[in-house]
Amino acid sequence: MHLLLLTAFSVGIARAADPCTLATASTWVTSTVAHACELNVPFDQARSMAVINSTIKSLQYYSLENWFLHSPNPLIPHDVNVRALLDTVQTTTATTGFKTDWDFNLAIADSYNREADGHTVYTAECIEGFSFNLPFSIGTLATSPFDATAVPTFLVNYDFPEQGRDGLEAFFESIGVNNIRPLDGSRILEINGVDASSFLVDLATRSSISDGLFGSFETVEPRYMRLMSRYSADTVSGLYTQEVGRFAQRVVWPGADSVSVTLQTANGSKETLTIPWAATFVGSGNTTASFIAETCLVTDDNSAARKRKRDLRASGTPLNQRRKAVIPAGSQAAIRKAAASAPVAPPAAPSGNAVTPNLKSFGHFVTLDVYQLAEHPKVGVVYMEQFEPQDNTTAQDYFDGISDTLFTGLTTLKAAGVEHVLIDQSGNRGGYIFAGAIAMWSLFPLDLYPGFPAVFRDSDLIRRESDVAAAANDTDSEYFFGNYRDLNYVLLKNNSQIFDPPVPQTVNGVEDAFSKQFFDDFGAGSSSVTNFTSPPFEGKDLVFVTNSICASTCSIFSSYIFQKHGVRSAVFGGTPSATAAMSQFDGGGKGSEVTDLDEMLVELQLAGLQDDPAAPQPLPINADITMNFRNVIPYIDQQDGILEYVFEEATKKFQFTKDNFNRPQVVWEFVAEEFFGQD
Repeated sequence: MHLLLLTAFSVGIARAADPCTLATASTWVTSTVAHACELNVPFDQARSMAVINSTIKSLQYYSLENWFLHSPNPLIPHDVNVRALLDTVQTTTATTGFKTDWDFNLAIADSYNREADGHTVYTAECIEGFSFNLPFSIGTLATSPFDATAVPTFLVNYDFPEQGRDGLEAFFESIGVNNIRPLDGSRILEINGVDASSFLVDLATRSSISDGLFGSFETVEPRYMRLMSRYSADTVSGLYTQEVGRFAQRVVWPGADSVSVTLQTANGSKETLTIPWAATFVGSGNTTASFIAETCLVTDDNSAARKRKRDLRASGTPLNQRRKAVIPAGSQAAIRKAAASAPVAPPAAPSGNAVTPNLKSFGHFVTLDVYQLAEHPKVGVVYMEQFEPQDNTTAQDYFDGISDTLFTGLTTLKAAGVEHVLIDQSGNRGGYIFAGAIAMWSLFPLDLYPGFPAVFRDSDLIRRESDVAAAANDTDSEYFFGNYRDLNYVLLKNNSQIFDPPVPQTVNGVEDAFSKQFFDDFGAGSSSVTNFTSPPFEGKDLVFVTNSICASTCSIFSSYIFQKHGVRSAVFGGTPSATAAMSQFDGGGKGSEVTDLDEMLVELQLAGLQDDPAAPQPLPINADITMNFRNVIPYIDQQDGILEYVFEEATKKFQFTKDNFNRPQVVWEFVAEEFFGQD
């Protein structure tokens, strides 16, 4: 009997010794335990060679590769040779190899993501199996919106809704971190022994995957704001919530297992805390072997997203409704709320982080809200969280809903005496290009085909895809001429109007070539997407409200309206000094459209070129490669030919304060007063 018990006990110890079993046995573990699981996945040279080879082959679709070798605009720095960096990874993979699979995937991510433009992103599920979290977030707050400087502020985030933090406070208390709540609102003096402001600006500037951060925007201001906690919206509930921010929640191991902060508390005393990162498992599998099989490698189960893309094409959804310009959300949507161990502790009492504006609503639809202000009743608000639904709303229903809600909302606002409108696009992550076009048309219905002209990059393989699409009249191909219009808004009639021949260019001393300029074909005209026949408000009566985070579709939408109609802007937040950096109101990627490897593979299959020696192949691991594959041509300030390098400075810059950083209604009333007074 004793021998049987000893044997069973020994088996239990052996099973528990697997790092991934330890990391997944509880809802929350330390990052040390979680990262040990990631590091336990061995390097596989043959598999890794297939990954790096396809990654490099996909670069021929990357329209900004040569542009970003050197930026002509010092305000938008891009000086990265992604191909050279990936070539080094390829050489190492083929020779000495990497210590672990995690090191290999991080090396690709560090090389590929170095652009920090939001579209050029490599993510492998094997290094995103955990969500890493701190019990506090940071807000850079001032006493007044007009202050020249603001200070990093300690914000306890246990109660932030919709952020997957159930049980987090109990975990930190169990490891001795139990004095966090009384420090809420303290000023952060130092982080890891460095002046807090300097530390955060440097972190945003580097935006390095080695720190667990994905670069997401061209300039430091929106990257800084992405580190910060800020108001956003939960599109399912319709409530405004406080996001944790990337400083406190990262999808990749944060490069260290703890953070040290020195605080100045409310009574003026100083306190230094060393706080470990906590991790919760968001992948699949509870052993190293099952983690590899279910999370790291491509299987029928975890390739569901790829199947959905193929099904979307097979469903006959028009191409112009599928095009996206979007930047991934800052945190995983699927947070595992419970594990195999004890039940999760109930959440603490709400701290007021869920905010509902006390305003009359003139329409709500998924990611869109329309209000009339209370203190400035002649001013309305259109809040655009993003241009893509996060629920199960279909693309067509979403487009119809956006169009109808804007029409009824703005029409009713005018009838209620509203003369000015604030367009709040704070934190907008982009989305469907067509949804952005609908918003443009609704505001300015007399503009035929709103938006900027675009070009495709040319390569021998892309030319052959274009030729096949032209010969087959394949309307499902991105490269079919019939999906586009010329600069006079006339539908293209043959391949010579777009790709044959391409337009040669020399970019940063490198020969390259692109298609001729074209417009997307969104249909017969504005009447097909909006009921407005004249602008509901003039450009001078519109003002953007933003925190600089305005991803692709959002950025193109706002850039267009700014350039064509002179719409002004109010930017909140950013780096601590109001004079340290200029703020761009639409600081997101302006690349027209993002594609990914799976879309490239579908295009190649359509053309029958999937086995071409130049074609990238499906990855043997569960990973995503995304990139910008169209360039936008601006109307004004055509700096080096593309919109990516046009810096559009905000009309006015303000600081967030303790009174307004989580109260959008306070922000809106303030902006209304600043731009329109009591009118």
